[in-house]
Amino acid sequence: MSGPFSRYRLAIIVALLLLAGIVVNAGLYYQQGSQDIRHGIVEQGLPLTGDTIFSEIDKSILRPLSVASLMANDTFLLDWLKEGERAPDRVARYLAAINGRYGITGSFLVSESTHRYYYAGGVLKTVSPADREDRWYFHSRQTKQAYDIALDEDMTNGGKTTLFINHRMLDGKGKLLGVIGVGLPQMELSAQLAAHEQRFQRRIYFIDQSGRIVLDSSGAAPRKLAEQPGLGDLASAILAGGAEPQKLEYSRDGNRYLLTSRLLPELGWHLLVEQNETRALQPLHAALQINLAINTAILLLVLIAVVATLQHHQLRMRQMATTDPLTGCLNRLAFMELLPGWLRACQRASAEPQLLMIDIDHFKQVNDKHGHQVGDQVLREIAELLRTQLRGGDLLIRWGGEEFVALVTSHGEDDALAERLRNIVARHVMNASGQALTITISIGLCQWLPPETLEAAVARADLALYAAKQGGRNRVCHAQPYHPLDEPIA
Repeated sequence: MSGPFSRYRLAIIVALLLLAGIVVNAGLYYQQGSQDIRHGIVEQGLPLTGDTIFSEIDKSILRPLSVASLMANDTFLLDWLKEGERAPDRVARYLAAINGRYGITGSFLVSESTHRYYYAGGVLKTVSPADREDRWYFHSRQTKQAYDIALDEDMTNGGKTTLFINHRMLDGKGKLLGVIGVGLPQMELSAQLAAHEQRFQRRIYFIDQSGRIVLDSSGAAPRKLAEQPGLGDLASAILAGGAEPQKLEYSRDGNRYLLTSRLLPELGWHLLVEQNETRALQPLHAALQINLAINTAILLLVLIAVVATLQHHQLRMRQMATTDPLTGCLNRLAFMELLPGWLRACQRASAEPQLLMIDIDHFKQVNDKHGHQVGDQVLREIAELLRTQLRGGDLLIRWGGEEFVALVTSHGEDDALAERLRNIVARHVMNASGQALTITISIGLCQWLPPETLEAAVARADLALYAAKQGGRNRVCHAQPYHPLDEPIA
C-alpha cells in the first residue's frame, strides 16, 4: 500500500472494521428478527387463525349440520314418512321455517319410498338414478356415514352453487326412510372467508378427503390440491394429517409460505391456513435497509471526520517538518523536496534559475545590543519583506542563522529583483523595544545553469555574498561565471 493509501491506512482499517461490525450486527439482527417472526407465525399466528376460523365454521357450517341432524331425527318427519307422506304442504311449511336460519337457504327432503324431492315450495321432482343431477341422493343412501357434504347446484334457488349437508333418516330398526338436508350458498361462505383473509392477512381454504379445494375465498369450482403450484408435494402429507395442526412450508413464485393444516372431523375436510413469509419479512427488510443506511451514513461521517483530522494533523506535521517556525520560510528539507519540480517549471517557461544568497548585515551586533527577542523580530520582518517582493513561483528558504536563499526565475544576468529586495529592507524602519532600527542586507547573485550542481551554484553565490560583505555591505554582487573545473570534488 503506497501513496494516499499509506497515509490513511489506519483510517481505512478502522472503517473496514466498523463496516464489518455493522454488517455482522445487521445480519444477526435480521436472523434473530426473521426467526422471531417465523416463530410467531408458525406457533401463534396460524394456529390462532385456525382456531378462530374453526369457531366461525362452527357457526356457519357446523350449526347447520346440527340442524340437519335434528331434522333427520325429528319424530314428526319420521312419522310423516312412515304414514305415507300425506299432506305434503305440512312438510313444505316445515322446510320453509328452516330456511333463513344460520344462513340456510335450501332445506329439502327426499323420500326413499316415493323418491319425491320436497322443498319449501312443495314437491320439486322425483329423483331418478338415470338423472345425473340426482346421483348425489343415491350416493347418500348407500353411504355408511350419517351424513355427507357436497357442493352442487341448488335448483330451488336459481342454480346457485351451494354447500349441501345431506343427512340420512332412519327408523328405529335402521331402515332408510329418506335423506334430509340443508343448503348453504357457496358465495356467502366464500365471502366470510374473504373477510377473514382480509382481517388476518392469511389465505384460508378447505380440501375434502379426495384432495380437492372445495371452499376458498374465490368461490371457484373445486380443483385438485396436487395441481396447485408448490402445494402438489404437500397433498399427501396434508390428507394424512389428523385433528392436530400440521406445520408445513412450501415455495411458489419466489415466495416462501408457512402453512398449518388440521382435519375437521365433523366436516371430513382439512382446514388450511397459510401466510406469505416473504411478505411478512418485508418490514424487517425495510428496517434492515434503514438500519444499514443510518449506520453507513454515521460511518461515513466518522470516516470523513477522521480523514479530515488526519489531513490536518499530517499538514501540521509537514509544516513543522518543512517550515522554519520563526520566519515561516521553507527549510532546507522542504527546499530539497521542491527543487526538482521547480527546475522542471523553469524549463517549461524557458527561464533560467537564479540563486540569491542573502545575509543580514551586522546581525550579531543586533543580538548583542538589543537581545535575541529583537533579533527574532528582525528575522521575521525581513522574511516578510522579502516575501512581498517575490513572485508566486519563487522559493524563499531560511538557509541558517541570518542567511536566506531565494530561488527565482530570470532571463539573463538581471539583478533588478535583488536590488529591489535590498532597497526595501534598507528603507524599512523597525521598532526595537521603542527604538528605531534600520537593517540592511547583502546579496550574492548567481545564475544557475546546467550542468552546474546545486552545491557549485551555492558556493559561487556564497563567494559573491562574501564579496558584497567585503565591499561594504548593503549591496548586490554577481558571482563569477561557472566553470566546470571549479565544481567541488565529491
